[in-house]
Amino acid sequence: MLRHRPHRSARNVLLHPALGWLALAALYLAGCVLNFLLAISTARFWPLVLAVTLGVIACLCGFAAGRSLRR
Repeated sequence: MLRHRPHRSARNVLLHPALGWLALAALYLAGCVLNFLLAISTARFWPLVLAVTLGVIACLCGFAAGRSLRR
C-alpha cells in the first residue's frame, strides 16, 4: 500500500532554518560582485580586498546553510 507523502507548504519552506543563511549568502555575494565591478572600473585596490572578504563571508554563510539542511 502506498503511503501518503506530506506536501511542503510555502510556510514550511519559509520557516526552514537554512533559508536565512541562504538569503544572507546571496546578499553577501551580490556585494562581492558589485565591489569587484567597482575595483575593475576604478583600478583601485581596496574594493578588491572588500570583494574577497565578502566572498569569503558568503561561502561561510553557504556552509552554515548546508549544515542547517543536514539537520
